[in-house]
Amino acid sequence: MPARSGETIQDARRAPLTLGRLIKSGGAGSVFLLKERPLEVAKLYHPSVDTRVYERKLKAMLELSPDLPDVQEKGVRHVQIAWPTGLLHDRSGRFIGFSMPVLDIAATSDLEHVLQERQARAEGLPTALGAKAALAANLAVMLAALHRRQHYVVDLKPLNVRFYRKSLFIAMLDCDGFSIQGKDERFPAGQVTTDYLAPEFQQRGVKAGQEEAQDRFALAVMVFQLLNSGLHPYSGRPQDASVPSDLPGRIAANLYPYGRGRGNMRLQPSPVSGHQAFPEALRQMFDRAFSDRPGQRPSAEEWASLLQSYARRSAGMLVKCGKDASHQHFSGMPCAACARKTLLANSARATKARATRKTTKAQHQQRPRATGTRTVQPVQGHAMPVQAARPAAPPGLGVRLLMAIVGPLLLGWAISWGMPAYRGYKAAANPSWGDAMMMGMQGGLLLFAVLLFVVFVPVLVLGKRP
Repeated sequence: MPARSGETIQDARRAPLTLGRLIKSGGAGSVFLLKERPLEVAKLYHPSVDTRVYERKLKAMLELSPDLPDVQEKGVRHVQIAWPTGLLHDRSGRFIGFSMPVLDIAATSDLEHVLQERQARAEGLPTALGAKAALAANLAVMLAALHRRQHYVVDLKPLNVRFYRKSLFIAMLDCDGFSIQGKDERFPAGQVTTDYLAPEFQQRGVKAGQEEAQDRFALAVMVFQLLNSGLHPYSGRPQDASVPSDLPGRIAANLYPYGRGRGNMRLQPSPVSGHQAFPEALRQMFDRAFSDRPGQRPSAEEWASLLQSYARRSAGMLVKCGKDASHQHFSGMPCAACARKTLLANSARATKARATRKTTKAQHQQRPRATGTRTVQPVQGHAMPVQAARPAAPPGLGVRLLMAIVGPLLLGWAISWGMPAYRGYKAAANPSWGDAMMMGMQGGLLLFAVLLFVVFVPVLVLGKRP
């Protein structure tokens, strides 16, 4: 069953300990306060975890502890690393976890939050170059102490590293996930993050004996980000479609664009980068760290030595900016913060101007167009305009003359011959066809003459056309 607050466990000497409040629970185990030891906490593994390997790993960690003692500053105790202090067992003597120092999480923040200046200001975190140089130096010092014991973080990234906001000391957690060197065996780390994974490990992963090369690469990436406004050393402007769009792909292809030489022709530096304002010694370190020869990467010791010289105020290698008192820059070099501020301001103005022109153009296109003295309004929806029906045009003059001649002839023939023929037929005195035609022609001509001059000609010929 999972451990619960109020339960009694035992330390390595079988002294009873009472579990206090649950602090957090993760994938491998849960962390509890210890009522009898206010300066320590207990991490107890979940029942589903194979504790046999963890027990051997924890014993190796206790035998080879790094030289990272707690730091006292103005009466405040700062735990630099939550390293195991002892093994823990249940009442039957079975290994269930370990004890470690209490680390004041509330007084710390992770490095991820300090990389972005806007977010750092919103959270009251340091933004000056001097403070970031101190953070980078302290991180290098901690890694150097771990490496001296052949222990390696492997999954080293800003989100996994915390720092005390007031003192800028580094605070490391979850150390049982590191790659640990035992007497006769290596206990590997189980996690990696590809954005901080060295080129040679992007495809095949980190093998035993290669962990320090990975830590050196990840440390260099984090130092670059701290000193260059959060910019990743493999970000930049692609010069052709073959450049990978993701950071792991660029790392695997060794596309580092901030070198001192000609740089990388496929990937150009970001315009907001301040790498050209780095001192020569710092640029040389980055060129070594991100070259295609892993053996040249600077060690944590080398980084610690160089970065401490920048972080110490007495060294005078960082100075205040003459234009903006909130800025700092390397002595003898231009202020990268001012250059970046100017570039971002110009970019913002250009973006605003483009937006204004776009809005003005859109408004101009939406205005109604004038056609003579009429205003053409846009048709709404899909309805078609309804047009008034036009009256049918009357026939032309030729058609009307033909009607004036043929009409009376047909009418006269029907009256003068058709009706008498019908009556004769009924009386069995049917006239001959010649007589019938003659009678029809005579009657039709007579009626035609009358109607032609009296009715049809004046009406049809003189009628007005529209």
